[in-house]
Amino acid sequence: MASGSEPARARLLAPLGIALAGLLGRSAVDKLLALRAGAAGVVAWGQMSSLLDLVVGVVAAGLGSGLAVLVAGADPPRRAALLRAALGAGGALSAAAAAVLCAVAVWRGPWAAALGLPREDLVLGGLAGVCISLGSLAGSYWLGAQRLRLQGVLAALGAGVAVLAAVCAPAGRVVQVLAAVQALLSLAVAAWTLRAVPGTTPAAAAPRAQLLRYLPAGLALGVLGPASMLAARALTAHGISWQAAGSLQALWRVSDWVTSLAASVLSVLYLPRLGRAAGTRDWLPELRAAARAVLPASALAFVALFVLRAPLFRALYGPAFVPDAGATALFFAGSLLRVAAWVPLFALYAQGRARAIALGEFASLPLFAALLAAGAARAGLAWIAAAWLLSYAAYAVLNLWLLRGASPSPR
Repeated sequence: MASGSEPARARLLAPLGIALAGLLGRSAVDKLLALRAGAAGVVAWGQMSSLLDLVVGVVAAGLGSGLAVLVAGADPPRRAALLRAALGAGGALSAAAAAVLCAVAVWRGPWAAALGLPREDLVLGGLAGVCISLGSLAGSYWLGAQRLRLQGVLAALGAGVAVLAAVCAPAGRVVQVLAAVQALLSLAVAAWTLRAVPGTTPAAAAPRAQLLRYLPAGLALGVLGPASMLAARALTAHGISWQAAGSLQALWRVSDWVTSLAASVLSVLYLPRLGRAAGTRDWLPELRAAARAVLPASALAFVALFVLRAPLFRALYGPAFVPDAGATALFFAGSLLRVAAWVPLFALYAQGRARAIALGEFASLPLFAALLAAGAARAGLAWIAAAWLLSYAAYAVLNLWLLRGASPSPR
């Protein structure tokens, strides 16, 4: 449960508010890009976002999730040590990932061209990703501490700054300005968090070792997922067209209105609760409560999005981005299975099962990218959506099987 300082209603509404702030900002940015640069602009920002995720995800999906779980059950002095250990390890890890990206940009120019990004954008993505990684760790700390109202304010601030940047950026430089502004804001949030958290004890070996147990999960989710998204867009663009890649990006973004809300509820409310319940009689009731909280509502939301498909895509992106009914139904069904797969995924995080999480990740976005490379990317958007559905059916089954496996790691 959250601390007593947070009213009960705020605890319930906070996950939705945090997710909605991000979704509204993201949709506004995509709409501005569609108006200013067309499908190519939407895809370029999607590629830059996945590039940033390659750096940020290694930290956020591993150390960040571990930090939230550990802080939820720690006293204030230990929380400060965990934060400092996470920022130190996360900064080093993200810097190493950024260095690899910069090396690719310098020595492998054709790789950048295949992704639809110039070399300088790869370098910018690497450097910005380091700053955003530190900001994401600050957010994970406040999640573990259950300062939900503060998280909502930070989410709204980030969305507002992104929209302002998309409006004010010079034509042809919107993507680069968006990345730079997010980096500066994240760095400011990390610095403020470090000053705001009481305790001056330097990072110790024990907290660092606890956090590094989550590193395999971060490497799998943080590298395989964004790399697969980059590959999927590029395969679709080269197999069909950049317009088709833009339609695929629009499908991802619209389904995010459901999946991001579900992920916010699972991470903000249920991850700390599952972390405290691991190994106790409350474990199964909390797991069932998490499933009931997200699955029925997500199913109803996807049905509503499908019914409103044509006017929704026209309003958000434009007539050229409206996918056909068959592709939309397949893609939304796969996205619902994605939410279903996340319930056991967050349970594995709460148990500290980083190796199981890493194993399961191969059945999600990497499998989707492999199916596109095998031919789905050239067969049309409906086949791409079918590959999405098949991938997340496999991911849900594998995560459930892994959850029924070995006992959780000791914390």
